[in-house]
Amino acid sequence: MRVVGGAWRGRPLQAPPGRGTRPTSDKVREAMFDVLGALPEARRELGGRGPLAGHAVLDVFAGSGALGIEALSRGAESCAFVESAPPALRALRGNLARLGVPVQRSGRGPGRAADSSEAGAADAAHESAERPRVVGGEPHAVVLAGDVRRMLAADAGSGARYTLVFADPPYDMYEQVRPALARLLARLLVPGAVLVVESAAGTAAGLPWTVVREKRYGDTRVTFLVAEAAPPAEGETAS
Repeated sequence: MRVVGGAWRGRPLQAPPGRGTRPTSDKVREAMFDVLGALPEARRELGGRGPLAGHAVLDVFAGSGALGIEALSRGAESCAFVESAPPALRALRGNLARLGVPVQRSGRGPGRAADSSEAGAADAAHESAERPRVVGGEPHAVVLAGDVRRMLAADAGSGARYTLVFADPPYDMYEQVRPALARLLARLLVPGAVLVVESAAGTAAGLPWTVVREKRYGDTRVTFLVAEAAPPAEGETAS
């Protein structure tokens, strides 16, 4: 694996060992970002800092962090990575460290995943509330280590908001987590935010925002959506 575009193009990325994580291949990642670069809703080009300049990114089920890192390489201002598996967290933190990306940490300490207790959620909320908001500065990251639903709820409660979201749940869990993603992400999106969702080729995203592009790459379906000015009602699917 490697970064396929932007300031860190060609830099290697470590994938977690074993089969617990399914990294997006370099070829599919490159194709996804080609589509993003062509979407007027996603493209910003601020001061020549790249097509995704200024975006606040959320990478859900982040794994190695390849998608969020790719966005940072192409000019995004910040990325919050949400992951629970310890091997993936080790790979993610290692990739950020090798690229020199500053990481806002909480009191949990590096390399240690948060537990699923209320204390873990409160810690994530504090971490989110303390994250820097620097426009035009060096790219930076936040690692939210724990159950995705708990971390997203805490992040929303802290007032965090995002303009670009990647979601790549395990394909066999997608239908199970889809309702929670729809409910929780609605609280985290700014009007006009872009979402990029990976699912199995035969599984529609089924999320309550407007689909603007849909691509298939082998056994993978990638759906590009744009959030409306106001969050749709739960269970409602935009046409």
